[in-house]
Amino acid sequence: MNIQPIGCRKAVAEDADHLPAIERSAGSAFLPVPGLEWIANSDDVLSAEAQLQRIKQGLVWVAETADQERVGFLTAEQFDQEYHIWELSVHQEHQKRGIGRALLEALTDQARREKIMTITLTTFRNLPFNEQFYQNMGFQTLEESQQSGRLQSVLATEKASGLPIERRCAMQLSL
Repeated sequence: MNIQPIGCRKAVAEDADHLPAIERSAGSAFLPVPGLEWIANSDDVLSAEAQLQRIKQGLVWVAETADQERVGFLTAEQFDQEYHIWELSVHQEHQKRGIGRALLEALTDQARREKIMTITLTTFRNLPFNEQFYQNMGFQTLEESQQSGRLQSVLATEKASGLPIERRCAMQLSL
């Protein structure tokens, strides 16, 4: 496999159609995780139309190779003085190369420029490519009593959609 340099940039409308395939590919990381294998075969990804709406809000970044192959993305949304990450995905063939870290740093840099106080997300507990990755990036896992009403609502929606809530957590990075 030819390893090419990766760059991160703000997403544009033309990127939207490429992002669902990246998210599906990234899901293959769940194949060896007992009880979560089904995620690898799920088509339950953010649609290109939903991605386009987030792109218009200016909170989607894309990672691409030198020949402009899109290999990762981060999608977030702003709530008051907080950014919430809805998805961070890296194509399976490009994982473990610092691409997720670079995308997260792009969001964090913008948050600091915009004087955003906090970045939040929900993710799976006790997985090196989920909770542990974000902890290594400075995020703190929140106990239920520390979660805002909005984060509790996100987790409730995830539970209603069939995610195993006992394996989920909310996290926060204070800036």
